[in-house]
Parts: sequence; structure tokens; C-alpha cells
Amino acid sequence: MKISICSKKEGLDSLIDERFGRTENFTIIDMDTMIVETIENTAKNEASGAGGEAVKLISKYNVDIAVVPHLGPKAEKAMEAFEIKTVSQEDYKTVGEVLEAYKSGKLKEITKKKGLTRL
Repeated sequence: MKISICSKKEGLDSLIDERFGRTENFTIIDMDTMIVETIENTAKNEASGAGGEAVKLISKYNVDIAVVPHLGPKAEKAMEAFEIKTVSQEDYKTVGEVLEAYKSGKLKEITKKKGLTRL
């Protein structure tokens, strides 16, 4: 299973980004191997539809779960289309803190009909 986290720089010590579609990078963690990879968000400079393009980008890396600050309607529809589960990043500061919170079950899944639910 792979998790994507919005990040300003590379690695687990990076600060998380408060944007999804216009985040600088996505840090992707393979939960089976714990390999960490950071990719540049090439959609961040799109004139419109950056969120949807960002979803397409992370889907190419076989992301199963995206930890996000919030999503616009286009990004939300794209997540559903690509069957990527979305999780709220809460008030954590670094990618490593978000990852530990996810592993501990402290993050909430974002569901369209139900709002936030505990994982």
C-alpha cells in the first residue's frame, strides 16, 4: 500500500503543505517496504484544474491513500474516479508526524457523504 502526503521539500522531515493541487511535492511512502520517494508536483502551475491533474500524477505512482489538507470538487471527483482514499492531515507539521499519526490510526478518512470518520 502506498500513501501520498503533500510536502514542501523532500523526506520525512519536510514540512507538510497546506495545499493539495498546488503543493510543491508529494512524498510517497510504500508502507510494505517503507521506501520514501518525493516527486515534484508538476500540476502546481496549471492555470485551472491543478487538483485533478495532481490526482492523475499520484495515481501514476499507484497511490492508495492521499493524506490531504482539503480538496476542491474537481480533485474530489478525480480521487473517486481513481479509487484513491483520502485522509485528513489534521494539524501535524512534518511528513514524519503525519505518517506516524496514520500508522497509529489518528487520522480521519474523508468521505463525501459522511464527513470525517476515524480510521
